[in-house]
Amino acid sequence: MPTYQWLASARSGRPPSPHRASRRSRRRLTLWSAVLLALATVLATPGPAQASTPIVIGSVDGGIRRMEHDTGRQMANHAYAHFNQQVPVAEMITVRTSPDVKWRQVASAQPGSAIYDQIVRFAQTIRARGARVMFAYHHEPEASGSVTYGSAADFIAAYRRVETIFNQQGATNVTWVWQMTAYAFRVRSSDSRYAPKWYPGDDFVDVVGGDGYNWAHNCGRSGGAWTEMHTFTDPIVAFARAHHKLAALPEFGAPPDSRRAQWLDNAHQYFVRNQDILAAAFYFNKGTDPRCTWFLNTQAEFAAFNRILDDRTHFRTSY
Repeated sequence: MPTYQWLASARSGRPPSPHRASRRSRRRLTLWSAVLLALATVLATPGPAQASTPIVIGSVDGGIRRMEHDTGRQMANHAYAHFNQQVPVAEMITVRTSPDVKWRQVASAQPGSAIYDQIVRFAQTIRARGARVMFAYHHEPEASGSVTYGSAADFIAAYRRVETIFNQQGATNVTWVWQMTAYAFRVRSSDSRYAPKWYPGDDFVDVVGGDGYNWAHNCGRSGGAWTEMHTFTDPIVAFARAHHKLAALPEFGAPPDSRRAQWLDNAHQYFVRNQDILAAAFYFNKGTDPRCTWFLNTQAEFAAFNRILDDRTHFRTSY
């Protein structure tokens, strides 16, 4: 206000009238109020809906061929390997070192070492292929099967080192997936498996992944209650949203049950509702535990999964 008064005085050659200045002030306030109200109205009015990128849908290597045979459809593949093996061709690749190579060794890998050269070979091969690929280093690091590899801090250092080597090799066609168990997003913060304790950091993660299962019929776990998709996926999605990342289910499944076809239909609708954040989902069509044969095995189940595959508005089978 003093600035406007000074400008008015300079133009007229006399000081402004207090009454005129007051009226001008009210007019200016009225004008700015109208402008701000109009702007607020525009911002508050929802624009046209923005289509989200279709979710990559498929199955896990080792079960995908049976899945494709039973459904009569081709789908995306999630392949697993070790760094000393051949580089798989798949939409998603998850790799770890052999058990004798610990996370600290990966974190300190230097040119000339065997593990460094293996990581470089993976990076160069993926870069040369050109196609974009989702890539995860050492899935489920917090689970009991990984305790011999080191601590959470060791894992984070190793994960970052692998990604750094990939970047140095120019493998920029990689989408980095941090692949935990879904359970790690639900345990108490005091639990050693608590997901945030294993998080490599926002600068190193593109997709927050959680392997989620319906552990009904005990299935090797305590409890045994029939579990819908949202129960184990909501915490993954919440973590991803909090960190402004995408989310994924690198593995998901349900045990044999008369409700499994409906469970897949419910999962379909859950995916659609969360299409804005879900990047991929891969059904674990394998039978690793005699109490938990995850294989789909009825026509109703194949039909339910086909409804997901055929929903091209919300899903895709390539990346």
